[in-house]
Amino acid sequence: MSSEMPLFDADAPQVSLSLMARGLDLDATLTSGQTFSWKRTPEGRWRGWIDHRPCLVWSDGDALRAVGPGLTRDAVSWYFALDLPVREIFATFPADPWLEKAQAFAPGLRILRQDPWETLCNFICSSLKQIVQIEQINHELRRVFGDEIGEGLHSFPDASRLALATEAKLRECKLGFRARHLFVAARQVASSEVSLERIATLPTAEAREHLIRIRGVGEKVANCILLFAYGRPEVFPIDVWVDRVLRRLYFNSSQRVKHERLRAFADSHFGPYRGYAQQFLFHWIRKDPKALPPEKVAPHRVRK
Repeated sequence: MSSEMPLFDADAPQVSLSLMARGLDLDATLTSGQTFSWKRTPEGRWRGWIDHRPCLVWSDGDALRAVGPGLTRDAVSWYFALDLPVREIFATFPADPWLEKAQAFAPGLRILRQDPWETLCNFICSSLKQIVQIEQINHELRRVFGDEIGEGLHSFPDASRLALATEAKLRECKLGFRARHLFVAARQVASSEVSLERIATLPTAEAREHLIRIRGVGEKVANCILLFAYGRPEVFPIDVWVDRVLRRLYFNSSQRVKHERLRAFADSHFGPYRGYAQQFLFHWIRKDPKALPPEKVAPHRVRK
């Protein structure tokens, strides 16, 4: 497609979905560390990708509106998980004052259903990176390896495209040591050594085991992929932010608590939709400077 061809015709038909009884905070959802290919426009709309198609989305009162070539209502509804009964989900949360505060901070935060391959790449590249840096990597992978489809936009390269790249070329996309991980992962997926389609059919524990076979994927990355791409709401990723909030709020800031205990606590305390609880806590601690109470400081002891 020519780069001169307009993708977002002002007169193009719009997809419109009611948000009444659902609620959706686009700003919170698209900046909550689960997706890395959306950009806010000067007009306050969001420009990104749904079903591998470029689109513009925005809230208009009680409606979600979207426009893009070939975009459908079903694709938009599926991506934003508008079919889920959010009130029933939230009713499963425990009586927890901290979680209630996190949810009240961004009640319209929702978990997306994203493309497994792009999500895998994003989180392989997330190690020791801030969200803005992961967004830059996503942009560079598109620019260098993706197909230009118009208006300076590039599709996300598939596994076979990256498998034919070189590690050195990947490093030019700001990946650093992650370039080796992504290069090997692309070959594993392109060769069907690991099938992302089959993972979708497996029970969560088995799906996690298959994901961990991929280079650069550990427990945390696998859980992020399961939650943000495969729609497994029972998965509770624990990164440094969530580790911090769990220790501070539920374990009196103790650094002696092992990861296994944090994991067991999260799995038992937050209920069957604990992935949603995790996302509320993660977004809250990152965005609200007053989220956490001051750490308790041990009294100074004078040596005698």
